[in-house]
Amino acid sequence: MTSLQVPATFHSSPPTGDLWIAYIRVSLWREEKISPELQRTAIEQWAARRGARIVDWVIDLDESGRHFRRKIVKCVERVEAGEARGVIVWRFSRFGRNRTGNAMWLARLEAAGGQLDSATEPVDAGTAVGELQREMIFAFGNFESNRAGEQWRETHEHRLAAMLPATGRARFGYTWFPRRVPDPTAPGGIRLQEERYELHPDHASIVEEMYARKMELEGFAQIAHWLNDEIGVRTNRGNRWAVNAVKRYLDSGFAAGLLRSHDPKCKCGYGVTHFERCKGDGARYLPGAQPPIITAGEWKQYQKHREETRRTAPRARRATYTTSGIMRHGNCRGTAVARAGRDGKGGWINGFSFVCLNHKNKGNSECTGGLYIRRDVAETKVLEWLTDNAADGVNVAPSVPGQRTAPEDPRARIVAERVRTEAELKQVEGALDRLVTENAMNPDKYPADTFARVRDQFLGRKAELVKHLQSLATVEDTPTREEFRPLVVGLIEEWKTLDNLGRNAILRRLLRRMVVHSRKSDQGAKWRLELSYEFHPAWEPDPWAVD
Repeated sequence: MTSLQVPATFHSSPPTGDLWIAYIRVSLWREEKISPELQRTAIEQWAARRGARIVDWVIDLDESGRHFRRKIVKCVERVEAGEARGVIVWRFSRFGRNRTGNAMWLARLEAAGGQLDSATEPVDAGTAVGELQREMIFAFGNFESNRAGEQWRETHEHRLAAMLPATGRARFGYTWFPRRVPDPTAPGGIRLQEERYELHPDHASIVEEMYARKMELEGFAQIAHWLNDEIGVRTNRGNRWAVNAVKRYLDSGFAAGLLRSHDPKCKCGYGVTHFERCKGDGARYLPGAQPPIITAGEWKQYQKHREETRRTAPRARRATYTTSGIMRHGNCRGTAVARAGRDGKGGWINGFSFVCLNHKNKGNSECTGGLYIRRDVAETKVLEWLTDNAADGVNVAPSVPGQRTAPEDPRARIVAERVRTEAELKQVEGALDRLVTENAMNPDKYPADTFARVRDQFLGRKAELVKHLQSLATVEDTPTREEFRPLVVGLIEEWKTLDNLGRNAILRRLLRRMVVHSRKSDQGAKWRLELSYEFHPAWEPDPWAVD
C-alpha cells in the first residue's frame, strides 16, 4: 500500500479543554483501509464538540489490530504517566481487534484513570448500558477479524494446493504473470490468464550467485553490500537490500522450487508473537509450480550450512584464531571458546587459552571439571593430526582397504537415485514450462479442460518427484576421502604462510570438530588436568549424529 502522509498541522481546540492523545490506525485488511485523513477529520470534529485539545497524533500505517505490538501501547503508557486524560480513536475497532489484548490494555488505561473514546460511536462507558455497548462493539470487531482470518486461511490453502505461493506477488529472480491482467479490449477491462512464474532473464543468475556466496561463508550483510553497491540490483519493490531481506529470501526456498508454509497444528506462535521463523517443528516446504533456480542438492547443502551456522557462536562464525568454532569439550559436548590469559611476563594475551563455555557460564552443574587448554597446544595438536592423518591419509592411503570386490556403498545407490530423479524432474518442469508458455501465447490451441488436465498431471508428477527428493535428502551424503585431495595437496608446506582465517576455513571443511577430553588426575594435595584428543573428519560418518 502507498503510504499516506497526514499533515503535521491540525485545527487545535480551545486550549482550556482536556488533553487527549489521538490514535489513528490503518488496517492491513483491504476492506478496512480507512484513510488517515478521514479518521483525523472525524477526531477533530469530536474535539471541537467536546472542547478537548489533542496533544499528539499517533499514527500506525498498515498495522493489524490482531496484535498489540503497535504504538497504541505507548499511548496507554503516556496516559499512565499523566500526559493526557485518555485516548481518542475514530472507531473502537481502531484500538484493537483482539479480545484478550483489548481487555488487558483497556484495563490498564482505566486503572490509571484514563478513558478510551470513539469519535463516531457516542457511547458513555461510564454507565452499565454504555459499557455493555462498548463490549458488544469490541466483540463484533473481534468476530469480523476472525472471519477475515478464516477467509485468508482458506485462500492460502487453496493457492498452496495449486502449487502457488500463499500470497500472489512478484518474487525476485522470476517474472510473475498474475491471474488478472488489465486489458481495455477484454470484457470488464480485465483479462484472465494462468498465474505462473518464469525465470527472469537477468535476475535468475544473480540468485544462483547469492546462494553460492553464502555457501562460501559470506555473511548476509556482505551479500547485501554486493547487491546494493557492487552490481546495483534492487528488490522487486525498488528498495535497497537489507540484511534481513537477503536472509528471508534465501531461507524461503522459493528459488529451489519450493513453497514455505507453516503447519497450523504447530502452536509456536509463528505469525502472531514472532515472524522470523518457526520455533517448533512446524516449518514445511511444499513443492511449487515455479521452475527452480538451484538444484535440490544445492538447497540441501544450504539448509545444512544454515543449521551449522545457528549452532556456531556468533564470534566463531568469522574466525579469530585457527581453531575457532571447531573445538568441543568431550565431557559435555559444549563449545570451547577463547579466553585471555597472562603470558608469564605480567602481560595479557587475547585468546591465550580455550575453555569450556558451559562450565564458564553455568558451572559444574552443567559441566563437571571444565576445560583448559592453551591455544598454542591446541594448534600444535591440529597440525600433528593434519600431518599424520589428513594430508598423508588423503594423498596416500586408500579410502577402502584392498579387496577383491569393494563393498557396496548404500550412499552410492542414493546418489544414483537422486541423479535419476533430478533428471526426470527437469524433464517434467521443462514440459510444464513449454505447455504453459504455449498456452499463454496461443490460448485457443487447447480446449480448457484438456489443458487443465494435462497441466494437473505434470504438477502432480512434479510434486511426487520433489517429495521423493526430499526423502532422499534425509540420508546424509558423507563425502569420500578422495574428494578432499585438491584441498590438502601441499597443505602442510603452506600451513605457516596462511593466516588464522585461511587455516580455519580449511579446517572447517576437513573437520566436523576437534574434541578435547579432560580428566582430573589427583596427586595428593595437587591435581592436574589430563587431556586427550579426538578428531572427527568430514569424510567419516559423524559419531555424534546418532546421539
